[in-house]
Amino acid sequence: MASIRKLPSGNYQVQVHIDGKLRGIGSFKTKKEAEIVAAKTEERKYYGQTITDRNMPFEYVVEQWLKWKKQTTKDSTFRLIEATIKNHVMPAFGHKKISKITRIDVKDWIATFRELDKNGKPKYAIGSRRRYLSIIKNIFFYAVQELQVLEKNPAEKLKIEVQDKVALKMDDKEIKYFSLDEMNQLLDYLRTYKHQRFPEYRIYYMLIFFLYKTGLRISEALALRWDDIQGNMIDINKQTSRDDNNKVILTTLKNDSSYRQISIDEDVIRELKKFKAKQNELILGNPRFKKNNDGIIFQNYNGHYLTPSTIRETIQNYHNASGVEYRGLHAFRHTHATLLLEAGVSEIYIAKRLGHVDTKELSRTYGHITKKIQTDELAKFTAYTSQNHV
Repeated sequence: MASIRKLPSGNYQVQVHIDGKLRGIGSFKTKKEAEIVAAKTEERKYYGQTITDRNMPFEYVVEQWLKWKKQTTKDSTFRLIEATIKNHVMPAFGHKKISKITRIDVKDWIATFRELDKNGKPKYAIGSRRRYLSIIKNIFFYAVQELQVLEKNPAEKLKIEVQDKVALKMDDKEIKYFSLDEMNQLLDYLRTYKHQRFPEYRIYYMLIFFLYKTGLRISEALALRWDDIQGNMIDINKQTSRDDNNKVILTTLKNDSSYRQISIDEDVIRELKKFKAKQNELILGNPRFKKNNDGIIFQNYNGHYLTPSTIRETIQNYHNASGVEYRGLHAFRHTHATLLLEAGVSEIYIAKRLGHVDTKELSRTYGHITKKIQTDELAKFTAYTSQNHV
């Protein structure tokens, strides 16, 4: 039996069960029009005629796609998709019928995100634009394959323009990291800095030292518990995120390759042991110092999780005081990878340590990052050819 429901837009949509699934087959301004179409649809079903709706509202397609997508997507990623659709997709296409959206419409839409700011740079990062285009492609693919209301995907084979690819290469060259001397200079300052409330609790020294020595993403490090460390091995199996109420929660990792175990050197083990001893001493001996219920490593004195936003705000002051330019939290991960490459460590090992799927991302991001790597590689060639010179 066909059913009728009122959409947020005020129109009335006819839905009918097709192959065991409830599908929308039209949107109408009045309920009377919807009732007439519903009756005709039931008649067509009775006689076994094919039922599709090329006038299906785009908003209904999105609604159905989101229900399907939620089944196979982790919560943090799904919230990002919902936000993208709400803020960027629906304002452009939400008022249209699915069949009326053309390839030109999609190209014009994605081009709007390349508008430049006052400094002459695109307002939206290349990664964001790629994500927006991927989402719209997936929605139309769903309309073609699952709902069968379109014959072809109007966004199929669309790509980011050549200019964007050039910009991507420029962005790659701007990867920010610290030299070994800069890293030591910052750590020397943090090692002696005394917090006003708990001067002996050097959490930021421990965190920065840990990020630099392990290459973990900040969200991975903040989710670590003491029992995730066994001997010289760290088990990385979760990360921190924020829910709809901006509360810190633990979620699954970025992808399968992000789940990994990495080894740590004796320096890290020694510093962690000292840090844990001081943390336990404060928990047991100072009523103002609370214990985190999850047993996380990098807890603040209230027993709460640290957040990336709080860390950024705090360490910028430390950078200024130490004389080392602030380059973002991800710079410590870049530093770890860069120093491993400079030391001649295998790219396969580094990729697995960072949680990359393969070495492609590593080569693209870090392959040209330091002159030292180029100089050392050329020196190998020169030494080899010189000894074989007749």
